[in-house]
Amino acid sequence: MEDAAIPLPARRCYLADVDDRLSRLLEVAYRSLPAAEANRAISEAREEAAASGAAAARPPRDVEAALPLARSYELVIDPEGPWERFAAEALPRLVYHLESVGAHPPSCKGVVVAAFVGDRLHFLRAGEMIRRAAELSGVPVDELFRRHGTGESRTAVSAPPLPPGGKSRS
Repeated sequence: MEDAAIPLPARRCYLADVDDRLSRLLEVAYRSLPAAEANRAISEAREEAAASGAAAARPPRDVEAALPLARSYELVIDPEGPWERFAAEALPRLVYHLESVGAHPPSCKGVVVAAFVGDRLHFLRAGEMIRRAAELSGVPVDELFRRHGTGESRTAVSAPPLPPGGKSRS
């Protein structure tokens, strides 16, 4: 495994060495800023996603607001942690969440990922992040969703309905 500083020169690099695959994952971030600005920045990112046509997570809080807000998914990535930890812990949870809220690949529309890495906050479009994570894992996106998603859409289609009384016929 090769370590490197996250290659975001205009967004400040980390002093700690970062796993190369985590660094490459964060290359798809469209914005990065100090984590101390998270509350305002996450709200703005959700509004921007909604303005760009992302599916709404819920109606706006302000009755006069023009657009509903998109969802944000927040996660913490340890800048000194290995890719394997991210892939085994954070990625499966993200995939499950995306499928459970109906944000399906390829775009996973309506979800912005706010990734806290050290003292920085990176914004990634969920679809782009999932595609890069799948590529870095050597697994197709569909396989990530098969392994870690809810399974509801797959089992609902493949299993016959239960007879009256809810008991299997076998």
